[in-house]
Amino acid sequence: MTKKIYIYPTYTPNRDGSVGNLYIKHFHDAFDTNSNFSLVNRKGKIGITSLFFNLDADLFVIQWVDLIIHKQYGKIQFLFFLMGMITLRILNKKIIWVLHNKSAHKGESKLVDFAMKLMAKYSKIVITHSSEGVTFFNEKYRKKYGEKAHYISHPVYSADIIKSEEIQWDYIIWGGVNERSRVAEFLSFVKDNPFFATKKIVICGYCPDAGYKNKVLQNVTPNITFINEFLPDEKLAHYIARSGCVLFTYNPASVLSSGAMIHSLNFCKPMIAPNVGNFRDMEGAVYCYDTFEDIPLFDYPLTVDSKVISEYIEENTWAKFSGKIFTLIR
Repeated sequence: MTKKIYIYPTYTPNRDGSVGNLYIKHFHDAFDTNSNFSLVNRKGKIGITSLFFNLDADLFVIQWVDLIIHKQYGKIQFLFFLMGMITLRILNKKIIWVLHNKSAHKGESKLVDFAMKLMAKYSKIVITHSSEGVTFFNEKYRKKYGEKAHYISHPVYSADIIKSEEIQWDYIIWGGVNERSRVAEFLSFVKDNPFFATKKIVICGYCPDAGYKNKVLQNVTPNITFINEFLPDEKLAHYIARSGCVLFTYNPASVLSSGAMIHSLNFCKPMIAPNVGNFRDMEGAVYCYDTFEDIPLFDYPLTVDSKVISEYIEENTWAKFSGKIFTLIR
């Protein structure tokens, strides 16, 4: 029997066209094209409030509850979120929580903690894209709310392998530049470390915070290129293809999975990342560090196991992802 499914957040083309938001589009498309599901997302543009216009759905997939309070009219949206979850509970609807982060990216928040606790309590199934996500859920919530967490690898966005070009930079850091990315902190470390004196680094990402941008600029040296722009996919691919390694400098405190890592897989480049989340699950493609001091200690030149990447790409398509969810709910 076909299951009606509501997914929050709803994909909106004029808002979610960037690399970082393609996850939302592919997530919707995966269920929309699966004959086991019927996607219902009426009035998706009004945010979490749209839940009340889709109460005929059988399944409610809820993601990024940690971001609701930080949205426009966040407190009002948060109130509708609470009302929505209580309504679904009363109607005995099945809730699936996709757990992306351990905590709020924008600092500690009691409301975010409460939202996550509520999702842990009310959801029937919890999906996470890293083995650490299951461990995190079990350690924090299993005793009270049961063993609900399941690890399903983050699906890939493309099956294509993008060829490397002539190397111009030793490292590329790409994605949003903000406190969570720790780019300024990494550059401060680089400035005083002789290992990086001859290493060329390119940073591709827009920094919306003027104060944090100044911190980054204060630590930019002649061997570092900072492109403070949101780059379209083709231009970004050009920079990645001409870099020796993809480097992630994220704050490990909140990260459970990285979509940027999934995008980077197709370049078959060695990746260097904090020892957390789905980075840790990608042995053979990702070199994990505990502190920045570990990065110069790797055995350079770094290599990548192309078999690990090809198998991951083959096994983790979006079509297979929706199929795995269907298996779980049965």
